Amino acid sequence: MARKKSLKIWVDALAAARLSVRAEEVGTTVSEYVADLVSRDLGERGRADALAGDGLEMHFLTAILLRSLLGKAVGETEADKLVERARKKAHEQARAVLADTQATPKASA
Repeated sequence: MARKKSLKIWVDALAAARLSVRAEEVGTTVSEYVADLVSRDLGERGRADALAGDGLEMHFLTAILLRSLLGKAVGETEADKLVERARKKAHEQARAVLADTQATPKASA
């Protein structure tokens, strides 16, 4: 049998509270509960990875549909301008989120 390995994870306060409640409901520790979640996910051949792909596909679908409707509503030239402004704002927001993510304290070894 393989030796167990300790992992350190960071979650926000709400996720930690939810994990604590769910672990208590099933009568286990948070560590055991998270280990079970990970084992089940790996056993299901990375279902979380598949869900990420589904989410990405939904984002593209939404963007394509919205762009099509916008072009019909305000005209192609104006739609291009609106899309470009939205793209710049989205880029700025994504950079801010990524900066916050990188500023999260790392677990000490």
